[in-house]
Amino acid sequence: MPSRPKTAVAFYRRKLFARLIPFAVIAIFLSLSSHGLAQQTSPPSQSSQSSQAPQSPPSSKSDPAAAQNAAPQNQTAPPEPKKPPLPRGKKLILKDGSVQLVREYQVMDDRVRFYSTERSQWEEMPADLVDWNATRQTEVDQKKGDAALLASVHKQEQVRRVMALDVDASLEAAPGVFIPPGEGLFVYDGKSVLRLTQAHADNKLDKGMAVKQILVPIPVVPSRHNITIRRPHAEVRVKNEQPEFYMRTADARDPEMLLIHAKVHGDSRLIENVDTYFQAIEKTKRNEITAEKWPIAKGVYRFTINESLEPGEYVFTEIVKIEGTNLYVWEFGVDVPPKPADAEKKKAP
Repeated sequence: MPSRPKTAVAFYRRKLFARLIPFAVIAIFLSLSSHGLAQQTSPPSQSSQSSQAPQSPPSSKSDPAAAQNAAPQNQTAPPEPKKPPLPRGKKLILKDGSVQLVREYQVMDDRVRFYSTERSQWEEMPADLVDWNATRQTEVDQKKGDAALLASVHKQEQVRRVMALDVDASLEAAPGVFIPPGEGLFVYDGKSVLRLTQAHADNKLDKGMAVKQILVPIPVVPSRHNITIRRPHAEVRVKNEQPEFYMRTADARDPEMLLIHAKVHGDSRLIENVDTYFQAIEKTKRNEITAEKWPIAKGVYRFTINESLEPGEYVFTEIVKIEGTNLYVWEFGVDVPPKPADAEKKKAP
């Protein structure tokens, strides 16, 4: 009999446990839900904050220079606003002494319509407010000032160009044809500018005249020196019978030049003969051609000839006051077809 009460007690316990199971499940579920919500709302741990959070900038109170250097590098300063140009236009002088800067104005009956340069818009005001005598006088003065400024700028430009020429700017022999820089003598043949080469002239005693002096005891036969250049022809050839010449000196001197028509003798060119009488009197024989000199800039001169050059060999030589003819000459040749009259003279017996 005693086993029956134990069976009833166990039965009631199982029945009570079965009823409590749903409540336990609900309590566990609520506990887990509240725990997860607490993790989501709670701040991260100190270790995670130290690994993920960026380094805070140094305090500006402790070190102002460090705080200034810690500013972002990619930020650029905003561009400075451009200063507006000064207004340029007309002036309306008002009777109260004030001035209206306008681009233009129109008188319309008893009103004045003007475009204000200060506010960049069209405006109107009564014409009686304007001092028209002072306004017109201001316009006259402004025109005179503009004309004087323009004349001053033009004068400065002319002075600048002259100074450039005096320094050693390239000069034009013709429109678009420039003289090369540097010192020397140049020839313009109508198409291009060529630099003349210098040649050394030899001063030789004429042997024939020396023999005559020996044969004639009386000193009436002069001694003669021939100024010649080796080689029968110059390298620079000109195909124009009236070329122009330009000389630029290194020391800005005023050269005294001679143009001489040389004569070909065998393998040399004769420039001139210098005869000496009684060992004191000298007489020079040469075929000289007149060349006019025109200064065009400081140390630069232009030489022109009034006659046509015949085909042949020519030299320019500089006259030195003490030494006479310089033995260094500038050589060139002229290659032009002979004129019909000259050809007929050569054919005539």
